[in-house]
Amino acid sequence: MLRDQLTILVVPQKDGPVLRLNLSALFIRVSIIGLALFATLSAGILIDYMFIIEKGQAQRNLSKALKLQKFQVQSIQNKLNDTKAQLARFEEFDRKLRLISDLQDNRPTVLFASGETDFGHQSEPSRVILTSLGRLGYDIKVREASFFQLDSYLGERKDRLARIPSIPPAEGHLSSDFGLRTDPFTGKTKIHNGMDFSNGPFTPIYAPADGVVVNTFYNGGYGEFLVIDHGYGILTRYGHLAKYEVKVGQKVKRGQLIARMGNTGRSTATHLHYEVLVHDEHVDPEKYILN
Repeated sequence: MLRDQLTILVVPQKDGPVLRLNLSALFIRVSIIGLALFATLSAGILIDYMFIIEKGQAQRNLSKALKLQKFQVQSIQNKLNDTKAQLARFEEFDRKLRLISDLQDNRPTVLFASGETDFGHQSEPSRVILTSLGRLGYDIKVREASFFQLDSYLGERKDRLARIPSIPPAEGHLSSDFGLRTDPFTGKTKIHNGMDFSNGPFTPIYAPADGVVVNTFYNGGYGEFLVIDHGYGILTRYGHLAKYEVKVGQKVKRGQLIARMGNTGRSTATHLHYEVLVHDEHVDPEKYILN
C-alpha cells in the first residue's frame, strides 16, 4: 500500500551529496496509469499497423491475380478471333468452290442459340467467351457439313473441275483488277475485262485448267493473243504475249506451260492480260482462283 509520499534516495559510490526525491502517491498513480494507457495505445497502433500491412499485401495479391486473369481472358479472346478469321477464310473458300462447281448452297438454315441462361454466376468476360465458343462450335459444324456436301458433289464432277480455271496463270504483281478503271492511254474510265499480272519479260504463263488451244493470233490492242477452250462454255484468253509454247489444237493440262509474258500490242510495260469468259460473258477471273 503506497503512503501519501514516497522518498527515493540516490547515494553516489564515492563522496558526494545524496540526492533525495520526494514523489507523491498521486503522482505515482498517475504515472502508472499513463504508462499503462501508453502501452495499451502502442499495442493497438501496432496491431492496426500489422493489419494494414496484411490487408495491403492481400490487395496487391488480388490485383496481381486480376491482372493475370485479365491477361488470360485477352489471350483466349485473341485465339478466338484468330479462329474466327480462319473460319472466315474457309467460308470464302467454300463460296468459291460452290461458284466454280455450280453447286447451290441448299443447307438447311439453323439459328444459333447462345444459351446464356446456363452460365450461372459467370463474369461478363467469361459469358462473352463462352458465347463465342458456343458460336464457334456451331460454325465449325456448319462448315463440316458444307465440306462434306461439297466433297460428295465434287467427287462426281472431276472432269468439270479439271476444266475450271482455278489457279493464277502467272506469277507477278496484280497491276489491274477486273472492272472499272482509268485507261492508261486515254485517262477515261473504262471497263477492264480481265486481270493484269506484271512481271519480267518471258515470265512463264501456265494453263489454269485442262482444255484445248483454239486460237493464237495477233490481236492489235492485245498483241500476241492465245485462247483456250475448257469446255462447259468456259474460255480463257491471254494477251500481250512474247512467245507461244503451244499450238492450235493442242490439249493442255492445268499447270502446263503455254506462253511467255511480253509487251506486245497496246501495252505500257511487260505484263499478261488474262480473261475468263463463261457462255461468252466476261467474268471476274479472281472469283475462280482458289489459291
